[in-house]
Amino acid sequence: MKSRRLFACLLFLIVAASAQDWQTCKPEGDYSFSDVKAAVLRVTSSGLYTGWDEKTFNRSGDLVAIAILKTLDDDEMASPASAKDVLVIVRAAFACPQRCVKVTDDRRPRITLLLLERLNVITRGKMSAEIEGAKLFILQQTNKPD
Repeated sequence: MKSRRLFACLLFLIVAASAQDWQTCKPEGDYSFSDVKAAVLRVTSSGLYTGWDEKTFNRSGDLVAIAILKTLDDDEMASPASAKDVLVIVRAAFACPQRCVKVTDDRRPRITLLLLERLNVITRGKMSAEIEGAKLFILQQTNKPD
């Protein structure tokens, strides 16, 4: 009876330990979605930008846009300070896509371009020059052979 209960507890622990949340899974040498979201939240809420944050964004590519959308709502992104933070973050995400971003699909700025369009709408075009500059930078970086 005791051994059966011990076996059931052990089996439960093994299953619980192996059932990781997809957001915490990491490709080798990369960052998890939870890491990227935490960096986005830290940068946008504190205004502090560290080398660790930059490294996280550099290696994440298009995943950064999803993290921004999951972390900030439209009202938060509409503030000039947050909008500037978002532009800094997405530029960092595509600073070196071919060399830095390990996940091939994240090297293409599909969600990022949609995010930039949304940012232009919610800021009512007040930052259109900055947004267009970020968009051009990202497109140049992703079309550049490395």
